[in-house]
Amino acid sequence: MKFLTFFLILIISACSTAPKKRTDKLSILQGLTSSKEVEFSILALADKKLEFELRSADGEIIKPDETKIVSRPHSPWVIHKIIFSRDQKKDFNLYAFENQKLIDQRLIGKGQLDDSKLKLAVLSCINDGYEKHFKIWDQLALKNPEYVLMIGDNVYANREANGGSLSSNPETLWRRYTDIRLTIPFYFQEKLIPTHAIWDDNDYGPRDSGKHYEYKNEAKDIFETFWAQSLSDDSFIKGLGVGGQLELGDFNLYFLDARTFRDEKGDGEHLGKDQYQWLMKSLKEEAQPSLLIKGDQFFGGYHEYDSFEGQHSKNFDQFIKDLRLTGTPMIFISGDRHMSEIMQFPRSLLGLPSFEITSSPMHSRVFEDNGVKNPWRVVHTTAKMNFTLIENIAQDNHWFMDVQNIGENGEMFFHRELAVFIKDLQNNLNEVRKRRHGKRRYRRIRRGRR
Repeated sequence: MKFLTFFLILIISACSTAPKKRTDKLSILQGLTSSKEVEFSILALADKKLEFELRSADGEIIKPDETKIVSRPHSPWVIHKIIFSRDQKKDFNLYAFENQKLIDQRLIGKGQLDDSKLKLAVLSCINDGYEKHFKIWDQLALKNPEYVLMIGDNVYANREANGGSLSSNPETLWRRYTDIRLTIPFYFQEKLIPTHAIWDDNDYGPRDSGKHYEYKNEAKDIFETFWAQSLSDDSFIKGLGVGGQLELGDFNLYFLDARTFRDEKGDGEHLGKDQYQWLMKSLKEEAQPSLLIKGDQFFGGYHEYDSFEGQHSKNFDQFIKDLRLTGTPMIFISGDRHMSEIMQFPRSLLGLPSFEITSSPMHSRVFEDNGVKNPWRVVHTTAKMNFTLIENIAQDNHWFMDVQNIGENGEMFFHRELAVFIKDLQNNLNEVRKRRHGKRRYRRIRRGRR
């Protein structure tokens, strides 16, 4: 009996093991990438004296506009935060030097080049204990998206890679964020891809945690350190918590922090009153195609797991009523569920056709279909590692979306072409383009170089 118990423990632990950490190259993340600026977050050992620059094929050399090093006394690792101004249409490589010796070089992604088109990869639930599934990152690179959206559980900071639980304190969060940056292939690939992130519970604090988490301010500092979306003010308007509004051409992406201000399940607030009001005000003022993005689902009253509808149903009912009043064309993007699906909502619900696209997991636990029926579902994927590719086109009076759900071996689990008919879309976009010739509202003051 003891031998059988030991054997079962070995089998269970083998399902999730700590991956190897890479030290042969720097761990580099390309973050906010606009027509003018590009921002990076680079993980390196604290004792390395590094310098960075951009170089083009024709010999142009660009030094950083701003640099910042963030460290912790308990860690040998630091984050270099760097921002450059450059010509988006030119090809540039990021060069890293130590004592004037070249130690790393990467081709940087250009980001969105056509205002009316936007190719996104959406992924969530990135568990570093599933190393044998890391090959899915090769499939992501082959799809060559303009932007990657990591929308929650990007780090399992409340547990070890082998599955052991951890206390969610600042030291542990920093270490687990570092673990992910040293193991996931995305941070070592030859061509970087612009990336923007929002968190869910596993990269925020304890499971299912909300506004009462004691280290939420420290968690926010760590999140903003490791992601590269805090220096640039060219296309990103900071919101509440770690959220904000990202302008990518004719599209607005609203990243909603559904943890920092969340009440306990019941009659309370899901997003917090201030963030809620900020979102509604922004949608009314920026009535262009909008993606509302958060870690767990919006429409999820049909299941027992986290969702806006399921956790805070009264607040959600008001949310839907208020969204209808904005008149803004929108879709919902979510993760968390360890399955992927498309939901479709009738025009009568929001005043315009709309969809929710859920994408999960990149690599983490998977589950077989439990038979619970989603009344809004069009198509879904279960029990598979996957990510979702969305190609958006804002053309004439339509917003088209080509949606593909991709597996770790390049399989296409589903493919749907979605269209939102919007009578005055072109007028909205013309107004947006006119406004961009003037100064942006809400711009932050640029900090000096240091």
